[in-house]
Amino acid sequence: MNKSVVSWALYDVSNTVFNLGVVGLFLPLSINERQGTTDADLGFPIVISMVIVLVASPFLGALTDQLKGRIRTFTLLNIVATISICLIGFSSTIMGTLTFFSTAFVSVYLAELLYNSMLKDASTSENRGKIGGLGIGLGYVGSLVVLLVALQHSGYNSNYSSAFLGIALIYILAALPLTIFFDEKHQADTRSQTDIVLSATWTQIKRSINHFKRSPTLLKYFIARYFYMVAVTTSSTFAVLYGLKTMSFTEREVELVLLLGTVFAIPGAMLWGYIVDKIGPAYALKWNILGWSLMLAAAFSIPTMNLSNQLWWPLSAILGLFFGGLWAADRPLLIQLSPSNLGEMFGIYGAVSRLSFLTGAFVWPLIAVTMDLGQPAAVFFLLCCSLVGLAVLIVWVVSEDRLCPPSQQP
Repeated sequence: MNKSVVSWALYDVSNTVFNLGVVGLFLPLSINERQGTTDADLGFPIVISMVIVLVASPFLGALTDQLKGRIRTFTLLNIVATISICLIGFSSTIMGTLTFFSTAFVSVYLAELLYNSMLKDASTSENRGKIGGLGIGLGYVGSLVVLLVALQHSGYNSNYSSAFLGIALIYILAALPLTIFFDEKHQADTRSQTDIVLSATWTQIKRSINHFKRSPTLLKYFIARYFYMVAVTTSSTFAVLYGLKTMSFTEREVELVLLLGTVFAIPGAMLWGYIVDKIGPAYALKWNILGWSLMLAAAFSIPTMNLSNQLWWPLSAILGLFFGGLWAADRPLLIQLSPSNLGEMFGIYGAVSRLSFLTGAFVWPLIAVTMDLGQPAAVFFLLCCSLVGLAVLIVWVVSEDRLCPPSQQP
């Protein structure tokens, strides 16, 4: 295993620690501690951040196909993200906290776009699922460390400054190896004039649209991804608030539930990596989304049917097994479907993720707070989105002959 593979896989620690530690745990806890806050104080800043990322992602992906500087841009974004994560916990106002969070959020998600496109250089078609699964598994190891520290130090100050400082440190330490050791095979366009680059960027974006017309399966994949990512990203973001407000868990119980899911997510990610290489990414993705749908159905049923909230414990463990498999499957599937300019495709991949996150972050507080239907109604909406994504995968994507398992491919 070479240094590019190791450094690429290690960065998933940064990405996962931010999403679980900041977006999924400590920011919701911090918001919940402040008087008069609601789910909207988490959802709407994410919406604003996602609008920025959504606009920037396709241009950044296409631009880095033209310029020699993917690693440099990636490093700059990580530095901005690290500083912003540190500052989240040191703001005395909710507005300051959310401003620093939004800055970190935009930087992390743009860096993730570049990171995803580096998977091609870090792997081959034979081991792409295993390497993706390795990265996801390492990411959950980082999250496990964050949760263990959180359990040891319950009772942070209300802005959780120590927690955000620790997450920022883990984030930059896990990101540095990729900056230093990654061997980028990306070939840049030798033209460097700004007007030529911008013109080429716009040309690539138009070419992507034309490619959808020639490759309808790729377009259908992105449609499916939009719907199932609404379910995945939104449920991950609001899980802590759901546990506190609907499941009536304490802060410590929420941390233990997340710890249990993370423990199961580590072997689950590795297992899904082998499944992807064995049966192919399209089939693996179908089964993974089916599992997500069943878990969301259970999460909706517990409060609406007055079932014991203790059922949340085995539910968390099972969901952990499915969590990492999503990225272990859908990134290799995109590479399998894509033309040569992966920067463009991963730019669209990132844009679809952001649009999904934007949709969910807007609709959850709209349903739960503005319409006053409560959090279970918002979970039901996510369940519907997951089922639509699964249906598109089954009917339009998995049925394609060119997406047969690797052992059957010519």
